[in-house]
Amino acid sequence: MTVLDEKKPSTTAPARQIVTTKRDSSVSVTHHNQLRPLHCAAQEYAWGRLGSSSTVALMKDAQAMQEDDDTFSVDEDKPYAELWLGTHPNGMSMVTVHKELQHGYDPNDEANNLKEKNKHSLLEYIQKDPALHMGDANETDLSFLLKVLSVRKVLSIQAHPDKQLAEKLHAEFPDIYQDPNHKPEMAIAMSDKVRAMCGFRPLKEIAQHLDEYPEFRAVLGPEIAQQIERMDEDPQMVRSTLQKMFKSYLEIPADDIQKNVDVMVARLQQTHRHNDLEKLILQLEQQFPGDCGIFAPLFFNIVELQYGEGLYIGANEPHAYISGEILECMACSDNVVRAGLTPKLKDVQTLVNMLTYKTCMPEIHSGITVDECTTRYQPPVRDFCVEVIYVEGGTEYEISDVASPSVILTTEGEASLKQDDICSLDVSFGSAAFCSANTKCKVVAGPYGVRLTRAFTNVFHTD
Repeated sequence: MTVLDEKKPSTTAPARQIVTTKRDSSVSVTHHNQLRPLHCAAQEYAWGRLGSSSTVALMKDAQAMQEDDDTFSVDEDKPYAELWLGTHPNGMSMVTVHKELQHGYDPNDEANNLKEKNKHSLLEYIQKDPALHMGDANETDLSFLLKVLSVRKVLSIQAHPDKQLAEKLHAEFPDIYQDPNHKPEMAIAMSDKVRAMCGFRPLKEIAQHLDEYPEFRAVLGPEIAQQIERMDEDPQMVRSTLQKMFKSYLEIPADDIQKNVDVMVARLQQTHRHNDLEKLILQLEQQFPGDCGIFAPLFFNIVELQYGEGLYIGANEPHAYISGEILECMACSDNVVRAGLTPKLKDVQTLVNMLTYKTCMPEIHSGITVDECTTRYQPPVRDFCVEVIYVEGGTEYEISDVASPSVILTTEGEASLKQDDICSLDVSFGSAAFCSANTKCKVVAGPYGVRLTRAFTNVFHTD
């Protein structure tokens, strides 16, 4: 796995460090490039947490109340899985102009071009003046997408294609793969015990599970089981063997999977003491009875993040979030190749061919400290970067300008976001805003402090 900050041999969070950054020249804030409140899309996927147990639902409800929007209310029987902040067409954010929050706003100002409607798409807003909002007239869309995930049931076993494969899949199957972009991503835990499956286990661990779980051996068959047990750590041989194992595993007839799942579950249920791995297997069997993905924890790494820890997942790496509340940032794409633990389309052949088949434990990171208020999660790609900003109650802090547009989400507390005498935007839990490139913003925290998440293009990345 590629690191978020610096290479570490350990899988635990590295010590945070103070760094300095090069700042680009800021531009003056006017009524044309001031902060704009965002109205965000909530996705109701089946794996989401139900009703008001979902952070996504609570944030969406808070936005609706802040905007006096009576078209949304939380349904306690519905799953609320993801909140999207960005310009992807499957969940476009809308720009809102609250005149009462924008001191000096002139409703007769033709240049704002917002007289006739209070909301329009964030993409439309950006493309009215890309030089102003993007910082570059040649850039017309955000490179990133920020999400909040509320996970009740495990997500599908999946991977996201690299740029070359994404373009090929989009050209051949545009109804399935609806954009040509890659989708590296980063997860940051908003709660303790955020769990995920990510990447293949070392061969020694897989071989050990072949001995401990005879049903797993029966599913793979004796030939592949023996290859794994006799395999050395030569990277090419490891990749070939794991690819063969994974392909065979995904192509096993459903009846054979069901038979071995039933035997394994019955055996495990005979004892009342289960380790964490066995608890997860039983959990998956309850959520997706008879699915081939029930065996996945035996060959995928299980990762657990504590609050504030981050995990970067590159292209072509298999993964599946299991549980927890998560901040997720990624390149602006919705391309997913699935093969298990899902009722959705499974593209087995594509997934088998695209994976890297690396065998290592993913590295967990706590970000790098920019200053006393800001922690940055900086991936090895240019598409996105995330900062988590905490400002103590009754204090002020300036969010520095970057040569990129950004979106800002309030995850705790309340504050006023101020830009000189042009704009004063009150924010609280669930509030979201768009910030044009090269503009600063002062945070005036409420009495109990405020926690903000800012996502933007990774301007610190060098090829």
